[in-house]
Amino acid sequence: EEHAESVLETASDLAAEAGVEVTTDTAIGRPAHAIVEYADEHDIDHIVVGSHGRDGISRVLLGSVAETVVRRASVPVTVARST
Repeated sequence: EEHAESVLETASDLAAEAGVEVTTDTAIGRPAHAIVEYADEHDIDHIVVGSHGRDGISRVLLGSVAETVVRRASVPVTVARST
């Protein structure tokens, strides 16, 4: 939880420097479920989620939070893939 708070504080600071207003929050639980549930409960109209860009067997073995969010969310989802 401390790490999440630190990451979100850094993101908020960077957004503020760029003149962008952001709101952050954390949730405990299975990531994909928590993201979809949070969006539903807080009237979120768009989800942006990161993906490691894994392919093939590693994706099957590790699962994919981004894929589950895309499949279960009731709102549009944008997946930002990192390399």
